[in-house]
Amino acid sequence: MHKAGNPIRPVINNRNDPSYKATKKLNKILQQHLNLDNHHTIINSTTLAQDLTKLNINTKHRLITMDIKDLYVNIPITETTDITKTPMLKHNEPEIATQICKLLETILHKNYFIFQEQIYQPNKGIAMGSPISGTIAEIFLQHLEHIHIRPLLKSKQIWFYTRYIDDILIIYDTESTDQDYLIQHANSMHTNLQFNPTQDENGCIDFLNLTIIRETSHLQIDIYHKPTTIDPTIHSTTIHPNEHKLAAYRYYRERSTILHIAQQNGFHLQQCKN
Repeated sequence: MHKAGNPIRPVINNRNDPSYKATKKLNKILQQHLNLDNHHTIINSTTLAQDLTKLNINTKHRLITMDIKDLYVNIPITETTDITKTPMLKHNEPEIATQICKLLETILHKNYFIFQEQIYQPNKGIAMGSPISGTIAEIFLQHLEHIHIRPLLKSKQIWFYTRYIDDILIIYDTESTDQDYLIQHANSMHTNLQFNPTQDENGCIDFLNLTIIRETSHLQIDIYHKPTTIDPTIHSTTIHPNEHKLAAYRYYRERSTILHIAQQNGFHLQQCKN
């Protein structure tokens, strides 16, 4: 609800779907039989903060973030199935690859749902809430990155590129390219995808829960909180298991890069964990 216009999208509970268990099993099979490189993906903001503070930049470098609008509901099912076949055939026996791809196609087309007693089936997109959605999104996006982003990295037009699901961070060289070209290039990658850019302002840009500050030769990291962020958690006096009460603080300890910031300031990690 923090986004302009308060946009909403369908999120489907797949647990009672007849194909739920098969979908969950297929997701594990895909991860075992596909060799996704994950070269440009990050697992969390802590890892990203550690990577960014190791970079050496110069005064020609600028930062830009891009958010893919409504990613899951815009992934083309048939095209993504065809994309999956190539690496599957490359790394597996043809019979196994064919069986997996047929099952994948069947499951991805079971994207219908009921809303207000009417049945809908989108002509594109994967269901948010399905066990396989994250893997399918990665297959599709990594394919696009291989074709459209890798050449820009090789030519040094893009100096640094990383993505967390549908959020992208780019550091580019103003002597080789500019933000207008990068935005146009991103929006031409696929007709289904629209990228919403945010440019750095006064050398600062927010990405995930980090504020990235561009200095002359390096990047500094601070913690960013969305306007909707609130501080209250489960109160210590409530009749909840301690595990539930402390979960929020474990989350903030890891996600808010507190450990990383402490380490940068000379503290031993074990001191902060105790």
